[in-house]
Amino acid sequence: MLQHFADSEGTLYDTSDDHETLITRPRDLQDNATPSGNAMAVTTLLKLAGFTNELRYVDIAHRALTQMQPMMSQYPLGFGQWLQALAYALSKPREVAIVGDRDSTDTQALLNIVRDGYRPFQVVALGSPSTEPPAVPLLQDRGLVNGQAAAYVCRELACQASLVEPEVLRLLLENG
Repeated sequence: MLQHFADSEGTLYDTSDDHETLITRPRDLQDNATPSGNAMAVTTLLKLAGFTNELRYVDIAHRALTQMQPMMSQYPLGFGQWLQALAYALSKPREVAIVGDRDSTDTQALLNIVRDGYRPFQVVALGSPSTEPPAVPLLQDRGLVNGQAAAYVCRELACQASLVEPEVLRLLLENG
């Protein structure tokens, strides 16, 4: 997406650079009945940064949000998904890594906590302790704690100590 659709101003074209030649390359920035591709791409880049620790995704998203800021403030009803992406970017999102056997009771207890309630500003990755290397960089260097499933709560690449107790995880997510 970034290689073939990006423009120099921080947003994306609707067609790739290897598409047939058009008079102008279209770029729909406004949200309509469905969100614009640009707004969804920015939202996705912000969340992808949480999974991958790739700060360049955040930089690209922030550049697009900065470019769109005048339009969002002047015509908010036409830029709903852009405003969602902006809210996510300003929220200091939380990354939660859970390591454990998907079907075990202790893993399910931790998953139930992160799924409970409305937490739009977080990403959650689940990994098996036997997968090396993990498919998602957020799970890198994370493992079981004394044979139990563990949760790792991070913000901006800084992670707190591992948690194995679901209620401690709940308190952390609700209060911090």
